[in-house]
Amino acid sequence: MLRRISVSLAVAYLAVQTFVGLWSAMAPGSVARADSPPPVSRPATGPASQPGPPTGPGSAPQGPGMMMPAATDSFAHERDSLMNVVLTHIAGHENAPAESVFKNIRTMKGVSAGRLVRIMNFGFGRSLGVGCRHCHAPGGWDKEDKPQKQIAREMMAMTETINNELLPKIQNLKSEKPTVNCTTCHRGSVKPALNL
Repeated sequence: MLRRISVSLAVAYLAVQTFVGLWSAMAPGSVARADSPPPVSRPATGPASQPGPPTGPGSAPQGPGMMMPAATDSFAHERDSLMNVVLTHIAGHENAPAESVFKNIRTMKGVSAGRLVRIMNFGFGRSLGVGCRHCHAPGGWDKEDKPQKQIAREMMAMTETINNELLPKIQNLKSEKPTVNCTTCHRGSVKPALNL
């Protein structure tokens, strides 16, 4: 089970490493400029679009000191819709470095634009259970109007420090490359899951 968790964390870490500072309007000269993406449908109000946490044999353990199940992601539909709009706007430039396609990219420079968009959705958005507007201002995706954008950048730096400097110093871990990511603490909620 530890190996399965380690692999899952490694995959999530790679996603997080490719993902902050997006939803900006396209950079001038690289792609046809879009001042703001088209309207996005609101999230469905019915049952969650994602299945709940597994139960029964082999599911995540419950009880004191055990990991809590992830929260329901009510913004998944909205994020998916917006991601598809942005991917359509950058068609033909998905493999270009994100900083050549979007404005105000401060972290994850060199990551492809298409990958960055997906990391925003599947990494940050899903890990915190939030929509794009949590960090970004609609119509001004590159602006620094919300402190959450800088918090996300600093959290990325924190996870890099933990993963690259602190975890390797812990002896006897039964994982080749242990990692943490947004989901490790947030588990689908803006507020980290501190009460286990």
